[in-house]
Amino acid sequence: MGGEVLPVYYLTGTDEYLKSSAVRILKSKVEMPELDFVSLESPTSAALLDALTTLPMMSGYRLVKTDCPTEVDALEGYTERRNATGVLIITDPPAPSAKKSKAAEGIKRFLSKAEEIDCSPLDERFIFGWIASEAKKYDVQVERSAAALLTEYCRSDMSRISSEFDKLASYRAGDTVREEDVRTLVEPELEFAVWQLSGAVAAGNAKEAMRIYNSFDVSAKTPEMMFGALYSHFRKLYYSLVTDDDALLAKELGMRGGAVYANRREAAKFGKERLEKILLALAETDEDIKNGVLPRELASEVLIFKTLTDI
Repeated sequence: MGGEVLPVYYLTGTDEYLKSSAVRILKSKVEMPELDFVSLESPTSAALLDALTTLPMMSGYRLVKTDCPTEVDALEGYTERRNATGVLIITDPPAPSAKKSKAAEGIKRFLSKAEEIDCSPLDERFIFGWIASEAKKYDVQVERSAAALLTEYCRSDMSRISSEFDKLASYRAGDTVREEDVRTLVEPELEFAVWQLSGAVAAGNAKEAMRIYNSFDVSAKTPEMMFGALYSHFRKLYYSLVTDDDALLAKELGMRGGAVYANRREAAKFGKERLEKILLALAETDEDIKNGVLPRELASEVLIFKTLTDI
């Protein structure tokens, strides 16, 4: 992103930390971002063009950040405007569509001409380098096995690694972050994501629930993995609500320190009856998957849907 500032940037990949970093670097090109940076949600292309063609107030550029537009009619030719003062940053891919449309084809052509910034998860070499650099700020050492386990637990997602490493380094400031610290303080990514999913389900937010599901990698989206993760999570919530014996819960359900309280707090958002219905719906759907009643390619999405609707 050095040198010439281009009229349109398209951030691809799933790592929100890297996307935030890319936006932050682009914002550094603007002297007063509080005046010349605007974020729009689901705008029309006409609204985007209006924002982009508004002259910057205290800078040479005006940055406009948005998710992917649903049509780009008004933006025809904008990617070729090399003298543009408006800079468009598109942070999300087009919404999935079951069939091709004129609008979808137009969006595809538009994005193909934008400057792509790959925000896919980094490989271990870069992540370990980042951890080593951050460790100096906290005056900590990091065992290589701890860095490897943190990367594995967070599925190489820098947004999560950054947050979790801050916690680990603060815990071990002036000392060494060890593998056992990661196992004690960090939830594996799928479990963490299922907690996020649970919050969306509790709020009845289907859009957010599907966004979280779509952030899972391919291996986590298999029906077996999805059923296991969802059923285990909601089972823990249910039993934490109907059982008072903390030690028994921790032993029988494999909960770690502090997890019983966290599960009870989450379970309270649902209530006993709702959790019973969710568990029953998941079990019935699992039977449909095993018996071939439900096609595998639809199974994981249906499992998510069941947690939202069978309440």
